[in-house]
Amino acid sequence: MNRQEKMEKCLRAILELKGIGELKSAVKKLHLFLKNRDALSMTDVALPNYLWTAKRGGGVTTLVKAFTEYLYAARAIEFCGRVKSFEFKLNYVAPDSFFSELARLDNSFFDHAGHHHRYKGVVCINIDEWLEHTNEVHFVNFLDYIARNNDRLLVIFCTYTDNKKFVETVEMALAAHVRFETQSLEFPGVPELVEFVESRLESKGFSLTEGVKALLNESVEKISVARNFSGFRSVEQLANEISYYILANDLNNGKQMQITADMIACFNKNSLYVGHLTKPQISMKKQIGFTFNAERST
Repeated sequence: MNRQEKMEKCLRAILELKGIGELKSAVKKLHLFLKNRDALSMTDVALPNYLWTAKRGGGVTTLVKAFTEYLYAARAIEFCGRVKSFEFKLNYVAPDSFFSELARLDNSFFDHAGHHHRYKGVVCINIDEWLEHTNEVHFVNFLDYIARNNDRLLVIFCTYTDNKKFVETVEMALAAHVRFETQSLEFPGVPELVEFVESRLESKGFSLTEGVKALLNESVEKISVARNFSGFRSVEQLANEISYYILANDLNNGKQMQITADMIACFNKNSLYVGHLTKPQISMKKQIGFTFNAERST
């Protein structure tokens, strides 16, 4: 397989992923950029960094790996190290404390470089703890560090928030130091999530009636709007719970068989199972020495 075929294969792998419309558009644009850059021999035109806003359970680790494989196949950036990409969480440090995170990040680069002198490749840095501190000196120093090393790194700044104010403050801070593009990694729609559950059940040897598909559609639709919904993690859990329930209750008589809606009625939209996933979260608060429950509505 030649370089072009590998690049096209990695591109298709990203485009076939569920959801992430903005990232797919960015990758298509990047694909065109690389094609034109190579054709005109403008190899000194560098790629931007990225700011990804995501939700937990959205598969960021999978996306980082898929995106990195595309960059590697396309020879979009230089790679040098034991791995092509890795993830790092930037912990918050108060302004009046020593900023040890740069040394920790440096050590992480050293570890991933292996026997090479310097790590070159992709790093995905979680900046969640800094969303309300982007104007503090330590965060500015962090961005200065990234800017100084941007010739050997493609950085994905990642945050698990949909708060527009926080995203805007991060964008303002980044803009003063590095080139970047922002992408929202939105969850797939209900049809794609239901398809995921179906594929998981069918991969175990079960076949599903149309009634099951209708039941799953209603249940997933209700689960997906809950505050604590975590994307593929939640629907993966649903598929596993259904599989366990069928086998633990011997509904298949020891054989792989067709699942009907009646068999898994305990997973319908009005079931206790779905109710547990969609009920308001309870937090315990203290007031004048007493503890009381506070509900958070979905």
